[in-house]
Amino acid sequence: MSEQGNVVDFEKKRVEIRFRRLTERLLTFVNVSEFGAVAASGLRKFMSEAMPEGDDKASDDVEGSDLEEEPDGLENEFIEWLVLDYEDDEVGASLIHTFLVSMDEGELDEWEEASLAQWACSTLSLYEVETVVSDDRVVLRDVLSERLYDVIAPEIGVGMLRWSAVVTRLLAVDDVFTVGATALEIPRPLLRYVLRVVGHVYRNLRAQGYEGGWTDFLKSSGLSLRRLARLMLSAWNSDGGRGERAGKDDAAPPRRNLYRSFICVNDAQRAVEAVSRMRGVRSVLPGAGIGVEFSWIRPQRNEDQSGIAPYSPEDIAFVSFDGDTFTVYAENRSALGVCVSLMRKATAGFIVPRGQGERGRPPKPGPLRSDEKLRVAARIDSIAYEATAQHYRRWADTPLPLLQGVSPRDAVGSGMGRRLVQELLKDIDYHENLKRRAGAPWVDVEALWKQLIFADGREEGEARGQDDLASGPLGPKEWSVASLLDEMMRRDGYTEDQIFATAKMWCDYVDRERPNVVHANTWAAAVEYASAVSQNEPVTQASVARKYEVSVSTLSQRYRQILKGLDGYGG
Repeated sequence: MSEQGNVVDFEKKRVEIRFRRLTERLLTFVNVSEFGAVAASGLRKFMSEAMPEGDDKASDDVEGSDLEEEPDGLENEFIEWLVLDYEDDEVGASLIHTFLVSMDEGELDEWEEASLAQWACSTLSLYEVETVVSDDRVVLRDVLSERLYDVIAPEIGVGMLRWSAVVTRLLAVDDVFTVGATALEIPRPLLRYVLRVVGHVYRNLRAQGYEGGWTDFLKSSGLSLRRLARLMLSAWNSDGGRGERAGKDDAAPPRRNLYRSFICVNDAQRAVEAVSRMRGVRSVLPGAGIGVEFSWIRPQRNEDQSGIAPYSPEDIAFVSFDGDTFTVYAENRSALGVCVSLMRKATAGFIVPRGQGERGRPPKPGPLRSDEKLRVAARIDSIAYEATAQHYRRWADTPLPLLQGVSPRDAVGSGMGRRLVQELLKDIDYHENLKRRAGAPWVDVEALWKQLIFADGREEGEARGQDDLASGPLGPKEWSVASLLDEMMRRDGYTEDQIFATAKMWCDYVDRERPNVVHANTWAAAVEYASAVSQNEPVTQASVARKYEVSVSTLSQRYRQILKGLDGYGG
């Protein structure tokens, strides 16, 4: 038996024991009759806000509800929310605050008091998996504050990919953290959408006069965030996850199907030339004693805004030509059908009509030989890998929609887009690792990180700590506006692509108009408002002016200047 299997993780045991001690203290306190009414009113609120619309299970009696169906899941979430977040009108504070003020001095150990004080302020939030240390330990980064947390919890790292997103509450246990009752992993492509929706709601409240910060907002919106994440995840799963999902309990790679079709021609040379000119044909390869081989890749209709390579074995057809017959192979019937249709159209003048002698009869399909299947599958994988690798070799210099038509290299070089390019690289890294876990051809994109983000030799933490606009083409006064925009928009929960779009708007305006910047606040307010309007954000001139402490009339004047200078760019 391996000696490693007998090693005990004492820190994990310590966290488990201390976490149990803290929860038992809290539950003993709240499990008294005087809090029964609080629990009943809290349950009504929880069921009405946490359940999907149209669910009539919100009642005092939980029989038949999701609380009963998931006793170790949703019920624990409710208890955690009731104790840590819910403020009953009669009590006037959360139950954990009531517990803490009821304790005599010295009744709690110092580590207990510090841990529970953090629990009282904790919120459900969005985190990114920075590092998977082991099955029971990960490093999470708060997407909103960018703070890193060392997290220990049973099997939290099992099947988890770096850069995936987690909706959870982090609870301090002495000097480390563990997760609360909710630990919902969501595919990274959903992260930007969740942030957009949450930020949109927050900015709408701010426009209506809400003065709380992000933490207060999240504290009061935990049920909505939990519900939003679950609804998006449900929609993602029902849509097949666009081919990107991979479960934690994946076993061996799924069995691969292989389909084929035949096309007989009467002019081999002209037919081969016609096929080689088809859209989607990437290469014409000399066969090993079997004639000619082609690779065909399905043209993509919609390319991901991040520039993720859209190629997989299911998008590829492998074509072998021998004698007078094309044999078309594909792992997907749709790809096979499209490729064969295009080939028949391209070679229409050379196809032997069916029924005209032996030449008009394609070979009988029959079962594929195992050696043929292995060879074709290997060629399809090789084609998919090379197409993906070629895509990423060009990626750094390809203009991307999410970068407002700028290439990643130019975005980083101008100083505006380091953070956003980092996010795009995380999207790519996550996508390729999903393919790796599924047993599909994948590409290691580490070279892109070194080429674009760490080319100057800085470590990752240093690179993130540097403001991404600091090395831009702006002068000191213009830079002060860009820096203020970055700080204030981040505070209001705008996403990286929204902040980049706003910074680029300011840089474009400066490049065209060379404004005389005297008060950075005034220009920053006007630029944020112009950008927010162009992105259909729920802001008003009054709310933005209040945020930057400038007058509405001055903001309006600068806003009109920006629209005129950019020919209506903002509106």
